[in-house]
Amino acid sequence: MLNRPDKDALRALLETQVQEKLQHDPDAVTTYAAQPVPDRKPYTSKPTVQDKAFHKELEQMRADAEAGVIHTPKREPEDGGAPSLKLDDYPDL
Repeated sequence: MLNRPDKDALRALLETQVQEKLQHDPDAVTTYAAQPVPDRKPYTSKPTVQDKAFHKELEQMRADAEAGVIHTPKREPEDGGAPSLKLDDYPDL
């Protein structure tokens, strides 16, 4: 039956081997400086579809203003007999 060494015996064995190696060749082990922890970047949210559409429309309006294009709002034709709701119909609001 094999007699296996326990962890403490293995640690001691490895430690003696390392010490012997360092005595014969002191440059055998190279140590490096620890890498600094990178700085966290501040959170920036991605633009939503609505944000993109808003900025696109805003740029279009600026381009139209520079070109001298004037847009007038489209109004629905007023029918004389058709009922319509206006704020004038509700004076107490």
